[in-house]
Amino acid sequence: MTTPDAAAVIHDLFNAFNQGDLARVTSLVTDDFELQDVSAGLTFRGPQGFNQWLQTFLTAGPDAKAEVQTTIEAGEWVATEHVGKFTHTGPLLSPAGEVPPTGRRVELRFAEIYKVKEGKLTEMRAYYDSATMLRQLGLLS
Repeated sequence: MTTPDAAAVIHDLFNAFNQGDLARVTSLVTDDFELQDVSAGLTFRGPQGFNQWLQTFLTAGPDAKAEVQTTIEAGEWVATEHVGKFTHTGPLLSPAGEVPPTGRRVELRFAEIYKVKEGKLTEMRAYYDSATMLRQLGLLS
């Protein structure tokens, strides 16, 4: 059996997320996976940590979807630019506390860097502009 290329793994990850299949999403990461949310200053580990990070967005906006705009692959490294969209109908957990639902639509641009080995993610770094999200939620002018 051949191992899928790194970009194919990342595209499978996005497809699973957009289908709401978090079990498939977390099956794509290793037990020692590490996710650095650079914007929030947080680190998450393992499949459970990845699930926790995703749940932050899905709790705030159960209709969350992500559309990949750009994919760059260099061996086991992949970088993407994508747009995440959701309607803020649930609480948004942040390092500063919980933001109650505003009912507003959020469209946020992300850049993420992934390391893939043997068909699974071992590392991920997520970059996004949290100030843009706060402005869209009406919390920052």
